[in-house]
Amino acid sequence: MRGHHADEPQASSRPGTPAGVVRASSGPLSGAVVVVTRPRGDADDLADALRAAGARVVACPVVEIADPEDPTALREAAADLSRYEWVAFTSANAVRRFLALLPDVRALTGVRVAAVGPATAGALREHGLVADLVADRTSAQGLAGVFPVPAAPGAGVLFPASAGARPTLPRALRAKGWAVEEVVAYRTVPAAPPPGTVVRDLETALAVTFASPSAVEAYVGGRAEDGRPLPVPPLVACIGPATAAAARAAGLDVGVVAPSASPAALVAALADAVGGAGTGSRTGSRTGSRTGSRTGSRTGSGGAREAGAEPR
Repeated sequence: MRGHHADEPQASSRPGTPAGVVRASSGPLSGAVVVVTRPRGDADDLADALRAAGARVVACPVVEIADPEDPTALREAAADLSRYEWVAFTSANAVRRFLALLPDVRALTGVRVAAVGPATAGALREHGLVADLVADRTSAQGLAGVFPVPAAPGAGVLFPASAGARPTLPRALRAKGWAVEEVVAYRTVPAAPPPGTVVRDLETALAVTFASPSAVEAYVGGRAEDGRPLPVPPLVACIGPATAAAARAAGLDVGVVAPSASPAALVAALADAVGGAGTGSRTGSRTGSRTGSRTGSRTGSGGAREAGAEPR
């Protein structure tokens, strides 16, 4: 999947305009050029929130959503839901991939549905379903904390998730007495290298946003069409602690961690960081929010939460 360049002109060369900022409408991120790395389609809500704040968005999807290598277990689970009391979802992608296998949502009659947060609950509503349980804190730990104990030990929970999903939720539910069946609903795979127009936008952008550890890994390991590493804008913004930890482990200097796993929270945290540093200010090298390449970075709150570190 190929990215496309910023939805507005390149950063202005007008005297006095900071790098990474273009002439723009009003808003807390007015004129800031911000990179969105989520898969196309998944990125719409974040991109819309950034534009509403005045930012210019560079779409650079670094991962794509793909079918499981072997969909047998997922199909078998969808064909016999009588085995489960609950189906637990921690991403909108899992919702879409799983429900696509059902002949009708009425197949879930008698089965309760849990969602890790509002984005996942929203994906259920798109299919005419209202979640029976939505976590107060948008995280796997948050969902596990509000999940009831089974009436009888060994009652079934189906957990459709991404390949390589973290074991946080199934491990916690098993500790409560549930029998959890994990099935792969989708995979994240690296996207094609971005074209030169996008790479040039990355070189002048103020910030890059990450919503999952897989996006961090794909971006850091990604290459432009000419084989060069992808430039890293000076301000790295992450949607939660697991993503921030992955970014730091990859050598990035994390400047923003959203206080909750939502586009609105990420945009607000980014706007706060940009406003605190002066709109559009950039320090360090053009390729480098690598550790040590920025000064005065703002480390996000350790209380930030995210949806099980899965792309949504």
